[in-house]
Amino acid sequence: MRLLHIADAHLGVKALGFGDRAEDLRRRIETAFAKSLQLAVERDCDIVLIAGDLFDSNRVGRRTLDAAVSALRSVLAEAPRLHVLLIPGNHDCLGEGSIYHAAEFSQLGDRFHLITEPQGETLHFADLDAAVHAVPFLCDFKQTDIKPLALLRPDPDVACNIGLVHVGVSAPYWNVQDAPQILPEQIATCGMDYLALGHFHDFVIEDTGDVTAYYPGPPELISLREKAGAPLLVELSPSGVTAAALPVNSLRLEHGDILATELHSTGDLRDQLLEKAAPDVVLDFRVVGMIPLGMTLDLAGLEDELADSFYRISIDDSTQALDFEVDEAEYPDAFVTGRFLRLMQQRIEQAQAAEDTKGALIASQALNLGVHLLKGGELE
Repeated sequence: MRLLHIADAHLGVKALGFGDRAEDLRRRIETAFAKSLQLAVERDCDIVLIAGDLFDSNRVGRRTLDAAVSALRSVLAEAPRLHVLLIPGNHDCLGEGSIYHAAEFSQLGDRFHLITEPQGETLHFADLDAAVHAVPFLCDFKQTDIKPLALLRPDPDVACNIGLVHVGVSAPYWNVQDAPQILPEQIATCGMDYLALGHFHDFVIEDTGDVTAYYPGPPELISLREKAGAPLLVELSPSGVTAAALPVNSLRLEHGDILATELHSTGDLRDQLLEKAAPDVVLDFRVVGMIPLGMTLDLAGLEDELADSFYRISIDDSTQALDFEVDEAEYPDAFVTGRFLRLMQQRIEQAQAAEDTKGALIASQALNLGVHLLKGGELE
C-alpha cells in the first residue's frame, strides 16, 4: 500500500516579513500544495493523508478556498481509485467558525473524507486490508481535554493500521501550548504501523519503538525562519514501512550567524552574503558577537541594497552589549568624556532593567563608537 502524507501547507498565510512578496509567496504555497497532490497520481498512491493546517486560519479569502478545493477536485478526478483524508489542525481547527463548514467540501465526492467526529473516526479500506484512524483538532481542545492518541484504536483484523493526528511531541527543547502533547513512548505503544503527524514543521521523533511516525513539514517555505519540508511517500508492506521525502518547494532558506569580530566593514558583510545570492533564496542571517571599536554596520541599508539579489533578505543585529569599565581617574566625571561614558552606561543599565533588548543594544553600540572616537579613532 502506498500513501502520500502532507501536512501544514498553511494556505493563505499572512507572510509577515515578506513585504511586497507576500502575495507571490501565497501563490507559491498554493502551487506547492497542488504539486504535492499530483505526486499521488504520479506515484500511483492509494490514499492521501492531510494532517491538518491545510489553511493558515479559519478566515481565508475566496481565492484561497477555491485554490484548495480545485486542487483536491483535480487529483480525485485524475486518480479514480484514490481516497483523500483531511483533518483540521490548530490553525484551521474544527469549531463554530471553521472553514470546513464551507459547502465546497461536501461536494468533493465520496472518496474525499473530511474528519469531523470529535472522538475520531475509523475508515476501513477492504481492498487494501487497511484501516485509517483519524482525529480532528478541536478549537476548544483545552476545554474538551481530547487526547488524540488515546482515541486511536488499532483493528486487529487488518494488515495495516494508520493513524492521522495533529499534535505536538514533547521534547526538552519544546514548550508548546497550542496543541495536545504526546510522548514518544505513547507513540511506541499506540498500535499503529504508521502515524501521520502534523503540527511541528521540522522535528525528528526518536524512540518510537516499532511505530514509524513522521512530520513532513510545509510543502513550501512559509516563513523567514523555517525551511520547507516535503510530502512523504510512505510504503507499507509485509517487510515494513518506508518513507521518502519528495520536495516540491520553489524557495530555499539560507540562514546562519556571522561573527561581528570577523568583519572589517559593512562591505565585508555584503561580500559574504552575496556568495549566497540567488532569486529563489530567502536569506535570514544574524550578526552576533562584539562589533570592533570604530566599525558601524548599516544593516538596514544593506538589506535595501541586496533586496534584488534574493527572494527576500533579513539581517538581524544580535551583537552583544559592550562590557566597558570606566576608569574614574582617566575619565573624571567633570570632563565631557567621563560624563558621556557614565550617561551611556546608565542608559544601558536602564534598558536592561526594563528588558529593552533593542534599547540596550543601541546604547551599547553608541558607547562602543564613542569610546573609539574619544580615543582619537576615525570612522571607516
